[in-house]
Amino acid sequence: MDTTKKINKLFLENSEGKLVLPNFQRGFEWKVEEQKKLLSSILALLPIGSILLLEGQKNDFATRQLCYNDDEFEQNDECLYLLDGQQRTSTLRAIFSNLLGNKSDWEEKYDKLYKGLRYRWFVDVKKLDSEDIFGYENLMFESIIQYEPGQLYENIVEKKITKQNKSDWFHPHFHKDELGTPLTGHRLKNEIAKRASEEGLIPLYDIFNAVNNREKSLLEYTLERLANERVIRLQSDVKDGHKSIVELLGQVFPEIEDLSASEVGYEESIRFAWSTLATDWKKDMFNYLKGVLDQEMHVIQLPANEISRATAIYESINKGGVSLNTYDLIVAKAARIRTERTVTQKIIEELQGEIRLSESLLDTIKGPVESTWSSVNMGTVEDNKLANPIRDQYLNLLSIFSHTNYGNFEGFRIELIKKEKQLEIRPEKIHENTDFTIKALIRACGFLQYRCGIVNIKELNYKLMLIPIAYVLKSDETWASKSSIAKIEYWYWSSLFGGSYREKQGQRCIEDIEKLYLWLNGAENPFEVRYSRILNNEGYSNLDVLLNQVSDITIPAAIHSGILEYVLSTQPKDFFPNKDIFLNAWDIAIKKETSFTDNVTRTLKIEDHHIYPLGADLTIGQSTKKIRNNTKHILNSPLNRTYISDYSNSSIRDKLPEQYFEVLSDVTSWGHSINNTQWQKNATESLEDFHKRLLTSRYNKLLENIKIELSNLKNLREPQML
Repeated sequence: MDTTKKINKLFLENSEGKLVLPNFQRGFEWKVEEQKKLLSSILALLPIGSILLLEGQKNDFATRQLCYNDDEFEQNDECLYLLDGQQRTSTLRAIFSNLLGNKSDWEEKYDKLYKGLRYRWFVDVKKLDSEDIFGYENLMFESIIQYEPGQLYENIVEKKITKQNKSDWFHPHFHKDELGTPLTGHRLKNEIAKRASEEGLIPLYDIFNAVNNREKSLLEYTLERLANERVIRLQSDVKDGHKSIVELLGQVFPEIEDLSASEVGYEESIRFAWSTLATDWKKDMFNYLKGVLDQEMHVIQLPANEISRATAIYESINKGGVSLNTYDLIVAKAARIRTERTVTQKIIEELQGEIRLSESLLDTIKGPVESTWSSVNMGTVEDNKLANPIRDQYLNLLSIFSHTNYGNFEGFRIELIKKEKQLEIRPEKIHENTDFTIKALIRACGFLQYRCGIVNIKELNYKLMLIPIAYVLKSDETWASKSSIAKIEYWYWSSLFGGSYREKQGQRCIEDIEKLYLWLNGAENPFEVRYSRILNNEGYSNLDVLLNQVSDITIPAAIHSGILEYVLSTQPKDFFPNKDIFLNAWDIAIKKETSFTDNVTRTLKIEDHHIYPLGADLTIGQSTKKIRNNTKHILNSPLNRTYISDYSNSSIRDKLPEQYFEVLSDVTSWGHSINNTQWQKNATESLEDFHKRLLTSRYNKLLENIKIELSNLKNLREPQML
């Protein structure tokens, strides 16, 4: 059924728990820019498209509230499920309603509200350097019809709400005047209105309240102050001869042309005219803003007997012009089977839980380490949403597990990780295979953090490398095997540094799943060629490329970050001579509080440090900034980089070059794959040859360490049981 509904009516239905989101819908995704464009269109009173609703009952689907990421709210027995139009409807609801509450409840609401909606929105009427859209110049607001959204866009102001800016007047926690006196009720509204009017801002977040409640609203207080302030300014302009009182007041008091200043009652008539001018502008603006919520939206409303086709309708809509990803469609398909938790909720709960790390994984770790770990430490969940690498590789791995039998590689092709194959997964298979798919991904993340120096999953350069690791770690036997974990690490570094994933990554991923699985189960090592190409793949990772000596080739980001991550995986000592602080990915990930001196304890953070300082060889007219910005400069090579703590980095900056080189004299024992070398230029060396010597020495040491470690990993045997 095609119909229309006022925006205000939709908001009321949402407030009453009638308009809800089926929980197979994705979360709120829009950026501020997209919200601002929608707002400029609706302020221009233009149509903003249609929405699709489905009539239903309370328990037809798991649901959540519009704009919030939780599912705990009072829901009507009879519901309208919003199948299409969530981003637009959520945006408008958040802009025109006070979803952040007040001093007593804002923090709870803030935590539940989607991150992208934690703003308060305003229109700036004092922006007189542009077109006077709202008639504030002379307090004469006529119509918005002649303006385009692009013109209104310039008058829109958004203010971000954080937990740090609680004292700002637009923050829901704000509750004191300039003298620090606590305020409530109308006194608080008046104070906020005063601050808003000083900046020329009209609070849009109070419009829904103003339209639906009888008591005087923040919106009305603000419009009143703005109008009265403008009257005072206009009166001054009249006295100074800058404006004509007849032109200003003639629009509300036509008789002014015939009045004489000497007539009885003139002053009273003029005061009344000024008051009328302010009141009329306030009323016109209020009615205009009320009219924004009175706009009709086109609604397609499906009857309750269409309930069985709801997810199919949702999929059909979003396979067309609307940009939804495959994950959203998989979640929608899974919702055909009614469960207490949606697939997304199930995945997030698993990712947020703790697992016990196997002794085999921790076998090479130096020093004490916690045996339990959560993948959220690695950024798998952010703002109650799946990180993109996890979402994407969940789909790939789920498709593989759903279309093949584990360990059977007949028909194992790249099509398994294509969208078409993913969308063929049946709803029951999605539910059946999600648990062990996520378990495998969690283990793979643990492996990458503890054995490969990856702090955050987004830092993994070749995201598809996650799949072979997760596939083999699905097996509890592999997870518990020291030799298997060692071989996986051998595969990872030889594949990364040997350039195997520089092209045809999908095909390589599929091939490596089979090769790695078979090697772990007794086949010959299929990765010897990759081992031979470590930091020696022509045009990708060989010495000339790493020295920035090939003019048309930039050092690949995967190699730059890979070298840093490899060194971090060895748990090197920080560049802090007076204390043994060993760096590792898992402590950095949780921002561990670390004691650097007796008086300094701070969060452990790392920075990408130039081993040989950029400023050590500066000549007159040169600057370190210029060198740093030149990506092709030899000293910006990853061979001249390593991770150290930000505290050590700031301490080193204060040292003279000769003092810094004294610190470096002992660096060979700190585990950064740095040779004990002569850090000063020989008299016979050119500067270019000197830099090449330093970095070639680092290259040789790094290559030697990687190959020795991988050779040991390849040959590791399981300990014999007594």
